[in-house]
Amino acid sequence: MCLLRRRQLDPKTRRIQSAGYLCLTSSLVPTLFYEHGVGRSHSAAFDALRFLLLGLAIGLLYWSARRSGGCASRS
Repeated sequence: MCLLRRRQLDPKTRRIQSAGYLCLTSSLVPTLFYEHGVGRSHSAAFDALRFLLLGLAIGLLYWSARRSGGCASRS
């Protein structure tokens, strides 16, 4: 398990990480309004958009972790 510690990140990595968090939030928050809004009448498009944003969030957060050094395995 890697230790969580506060690191100073370069500006590009911070932007990538912020974009990842924004995509993650954008994919999870609309589920609260699924029953009363657009999600009910256009469920296929709604789900596709949610999964696209979730996939982007995973990719961007993984990329930012790799750029920042991530968790290096000990040999």
